[in-house]
Amino acid sequence: MLDFAQGVEKVRSHMKLAFSIDEFNITMAKFEKDQTNEKEVWRYNIEYLSSGKPSKAMIEINANTGDVILFQRESQWRL
Repeated sequence: MLDFAQGVEKVRSHMKLAFSIDEFNITMAKFEKDQTNEKEVWRYNIEYLSSGKPSKAMIEINANTGDVILFQRESQWRL
């Protein structure tokens, strides 16, 4: 099972590979069950610069496998 730091490394790897983004800030992180109540997931809100402009995204990572389940730009998880 991924802990917080391991989840952040998965986010870092995804952002680097998919978008060539090295720097970002995590503005929210939450460990919980997914919408189906079957999987444990980490949910992160992040902020980063894209083409010099501030941007944000939400990411959901499977806490058992480390797979990115969801990535959505210009959206944020709500508490």
